[in-house]
Amino acid sequence: MSEFWTSEKLENYKRASEYTAFHKRLSVLAEPYLDENWTMADLGCGPGLIDFHLAPMVRHITAIDNDSLAISDLQARLDDVFQTNKYVADRITPVLGDVRTLTDELWDIVLLSFFGTDKELLDGVLPRAKKRAIIYAHGRQEAYGSEPLPDNTDDAKFDAHDIETYLAANHYAFKKNVLEMQFGQPFKTIEDIHAFLDKYGGGDRHLSCIDLGGVDAFDDDAIKRMTDAEERIVKTDRFDYPYYLPKSISVALFIVVMKA
Repeated sequence: MSEFWTSEKLENYKRASEYTAFHKRLSVLAEPYLDENWTMADLGCGPGLIDFHLAPMVRHITAIDNDSLAISDLQARLDDVFQTNKYVADRITPVLGDVRTLTDELWDIVLLSFFGTDKELLDGVLPRAKKRAIIYAHGRQEAYGSEPLPDNTDDAKFDAHDIETYLAANHYAFKKNVLEMQFGQPFKTIEDIHAFLDKYGGGDRHLSCIDLGGVDAFDDDAIKRMTDAEERIVKTDRFDYPYYLPKSISVALFIVVMKA
């Protein structure tokens, strides 16, 4: 069972998605290639944030992930949504399972998003799509961090270039679009900022905290000094998330037309 998700990661992820409308924008990019009569499988769905936006665009979504915490979070939000939007809730079915051991079930569309795509995975799941596959991937290598990507062995994660090479080598017809999108971290309080920086302040971003008890702790310039990275915490005009740490990521969208 995957241990990628924690309650803290889920909360930060959902806040970032809400603030930047990241998953809503991803769904808008996919909409022209969907049909309201088609079924979809979101493979490696995590907490299924994009599925809430895609649900009105298709007949049904099977959301599969091997992380029990992520699937439980998705089910809890579906239960909440059911009270106000039964139309959406009825169209999403969470499934706890490993997408690498899928049965012979087929869907009109399969969706893969940012979760470690590799040759073996593509070999296994693309044949599960009857009409199209939608793949969201990191558009550049630096999106993975400072470490170089591994060689393209069967177990190696693919970047956008690798996915494009794979699709071409296997004679899939596809469209590709690469764009820059915001998926930074919003904060409700100064204390939230400190908790985030204490947890994720290492590595390339060189994040650092200010003294909450200091005279200038709530000064605008002091907020900006809370990072030494190029992207710095800023004040917003939103009452729900008054602080934001910008993060621009490169997103590659592949629309794959399945072989007849």
